[in-house]
Amino acid sequence: SNWKLSPSNKAISRQFTFPGFASAWRFMSIVADECKAKRHHPSWHNLYSQVTVEWTTHKPEGLSIKDVEMAEFCDRTADEVGLKM
Repeated sequence: SNWKLSPSNKAISRQFTFPGFASAWRFMSIVADECKAKRHHPSWHNLYSQVTVEWTTHKPEGLSIKDVEMAEFCDRTADEVGLKM
């Protein structure tokens, strides 16, 4: 997996690189819809074709199954949208 565990062991993060801004934005839009449905939201950052996503749970603090499930959703969505080769 390309997900990295934080030094505190309370979060996982990954950077995705897409061919351009439009595909990065499409990825974020699809993930945002799933976040709304699941009521679980990431900390993320977008710079042109790069999107960095971090998942953690605040109550209880640390990693939860929701974080893992959303990370897997991000991976599938990135594959569907198309990562930069």
